[in-house]
Amino acid sequence: MITHGVGPMRKYSIGAVLLDRDDPSKVVGRLSEPLLEPNEAERDGYVPNVVYSCGSLLHGRQVVIPYGISDYATTFAAVSLDQILAALE
Repeated sequence: MITHGVGPMRKYSIGAVLLDRDDPSKVVGRLSEPLLEPNEAERDGYVPNVVYSCGSLLHGRQVVIPYGISDYATTFAAVSLDQILAALE
């Protein structure tokens, strides 16, 4: 599951958690670091320092994540599903 959170100084990020298939109330793993944070070019806008998920989809073994930037634009990122699964703790 792709997540959206906020840290100190209103710095938003996108993360991921793995839930139990039979009981999704159980968290099996979570990333210790954000999957995606605003880069320098994405920090300025109507609401600064914000990235937020617009969903995700699996394309082969790539996770494609469309996301919003500081309430002024959208873009997407792609990351290997295997890398995400390996990083879950």
